[in-house]
Order: sequence, then C-alpha cells, then structure tokens
Amino acid sequence: MTLHKILIRIFSLLFGDFNGVQIFLYPMTLFYWIDTDSFLLASTGLFTSQKYYFPVLVFLLAFLYVAFLVIKNYSALYSDQRPHPQAESSSFYQTVIGLHKLLLVLMFAAGLLYLVAAFLKHYYGISLPLQAIYLSLARLVSVLLILGYALRNSWTRPYRERGLDLARAEVMLRRDYRLRQGRYLLHALAYVLMAIFVSAFYNLIVLNVFYLIFSVAGVSPNLYLAGVFSLPALFYDIFVLGVTLMLSNLLFSPLVALGVSMADRIHPQRFAIPPEVPDGQAG
Repeated sequence: MTLHKILIRIFSLLFGDFNGVQIFLYPMTLFYWIDTDSFLLASTGLFTSQKYYFPVLVFLLAFLYVAFLVIKNYSALYSDQRPHPQAESSSFYQTVIGLHKLLLVLMFAAGLLYLVAAFLKHYYGISLPLQAIYLSLARLVSVLLILGYALRNSWTRPYRERGLDLARAEVMLRRDYRLRQGRYLLHALAYVLMAIFVSAFYNLIVLNVFYLIFSVAGVSPNLYLAGVFSLPALFYDIFVLGVTLMLSNLLFSPLVALGVSMADRIHPQRFAIPPEVPDGQAG
C-alpha cells in the first residue's frame, strides 16, 4: 500500500463525510479535552492585556478551518480503490479554487455587516452585538459548509468513480437531480438529521460516559493551553486545538459511519446506474 493510499484512509477516518460538524453543533465535544483553567487564562488574556494578538488568532483559526475543509475534500475526491489520478487532481483543484472564492464572498459579507453596524451606531445610536453575531454566523456557516461538501461529494461519487472530474460529474448530477428531485431532497434531509442526531448522542457520551470512565480510572484527558504572551505561545495553542479536533473526530468517526450508513439507505443513486461516461470524457 502506497503512502498516498494510507493518507487517504487516515484522512477519511478523521475528516470523512460530516465528521467535524459535532464541534460546531456542540462545542463541548472539542473543549472537553482542554483544561478549563488554562483555557480561561488564555482567553482572558486575549480579551485584555494581549488583545493585540486577537486578529492573529482569528486569522490562524480561519486558516485551521480552511485546512480542515481542504483535507476533508481531499479524502473524498481521491480514491484508494478506484483511482482516476487526472480527474481526481482536477476535481481537487476545482474544489480548492471554489472554496477560496467562497471565502472572499464571506469576508466581503463580514465587512459589509461591520459597516452596517457602524452606520447604525453612528447615526441612530443602535449598537449591535457584533461579537455574538459573528460567532453565531461562523458556527452556522461552518456547519453548512461541512454538510454541503459532504452531500456534494456523496452525490457525485458514482460519476467520479467512472472517471469524470468534478465539473462534469456535477453536470450529470444536475441532470439526474431534475429527474428525481424528491429523492435527493429526502436523502439530504435524512443526512442532515442523522448528522444532528449522532452529534447530540456523541455530546452526551463525551459529557457523561467519558467523564465517568476517566474519573474511575483517575486519569485526566485534558490538554493544556498556554497563556498568550507571545506568538510562539499562540501558535502552540492553535496546535493544541488542532490536536483536540482530530481527537474528537477520531472518537466521533464510528458514529459518522453509522449515520452515513443509515442515511444512505435512501441514497438517490443507490439502485440507479449512472450513465456510462462518453468516450474521451473520463479523466
């Protein structure tokens, strides 16, 4: 087995399908693994004496999330069983470019929201809770992106396995969607509901079962954040968040597999045979 195939399998385990959505729906599935006192020390400093590091923190968190989405799509678009290297590379590059275009739109929307808030405060004395709004919108957009990419990759997989790149697969998908729109919407609903349900169940496991196990064993599972007194300390804290993300995803992966398996029982293409790829269109 090549290193490429090993990486695909590891990434599929840690980032496949809707894995990762649980930390945005239930943040305690991430922060459970971080020591409370160290988290309070780091976060308090960022909003008081070290607040000049806050823009760097936002940039690094955005970079971490983009890397997460890139790896998630990498594990979905590259196959270790039915490889089509040229088509897979093309699909991956298309996805990365599309993701960055979407990020530009989101950054523009965030800036526009800030301008609206400043206008309302200056002319009408209305103060909007921007921090709470940005946090809520970030969680919502993150959940939608994870579920959106997961569904797109699931629906285009039969076409990509036949050698089509993502752009051509989406053309075939839109054609099939018009014929069986109801089945696709039903599968999307089941997929989203399963993601929410297993995330809620996982949250209960983390807060109760894991807590009981570690308490009985007398072991602390917590990782420690550093006080943000320098850039290396901030980079270390981002690294710790990345480790906790992978730990949370690793323990969540069996429930992801179960949820996807349940939802795919009504996958619109489960019993349908996608059209053969025309000569010259594969790869």
